[in-house]
Amino acid sequence: MARAHRDLEGRLDRAMQVFWAKGYYETSIETLRTRTGLHRAAIYGGFGNKRKFFEALLGRYRATYIARWFAPLEAPTAALAEIEAFFRQFRDLPQPAARLGCLMCLTSSEVSPHIPSVERIVSRFLDDLHSLMRAACVNARKRGEIRAAADPDAVADYLVGAVLGLWAVVRSPLPRDAIARYLDGVLIFLRGLRPVGGVDARSL
Repeated sequence: MARAHRDLEGRLDRAMQVFWAKGYYETSIETLRTRTGLHRAAIYGGFGNKRKFFEALLGRYRATYIARWFAPLEAPTAALAEIEAFFRQFRDLPQPAARLGCLMCLTSSEVSPHIPSVERIVSRFLDDLHSLMRAACVNARKRGEIRAAADPDAVADYLVGAVLGLWAVVRSPLPRDAIARYLDGVLIFLRGLRPVGGVDARSL
């Protein structure tokens, strides 16, 4: 039974990577069968249809890759250092993310505008990312790590956009050192939020 479970887990991971590489609309049930060994009966019997199978895999992606990437921001005390750590982790991406970018961000542009149930999944991801960024900015402002005049909502908006932009760069044919330069730009933006001369007295 344990071996069968591991086999299924491997097939589901391969199915996730097929969608990740080809996109939802270019991935057929036949492609999934060929690349993963999951037959039509297993997909339809276990999940109902291709859309529901894809949504289940988005949940799997969220629970693995996204959970790991969100980790620096999850602590209630997260502040500026954790925002910087969040972005720095993308300098050394594992495969397949280093080649394919982010499945959730790909889905946000390819599928979300057309399938409401998928749009809800992606919107929840983006809302959670924004909330984590905003909370860290609020903490950073309270500690005087960023200027008291910095608007946490506006900063979080920019940083969520920066994440979406990052994954577009990763998936593009740009040279890999473009990723490092992009991340340098985000870190420069964050340093620019710091108060001149150290801690902002208005935060004390």
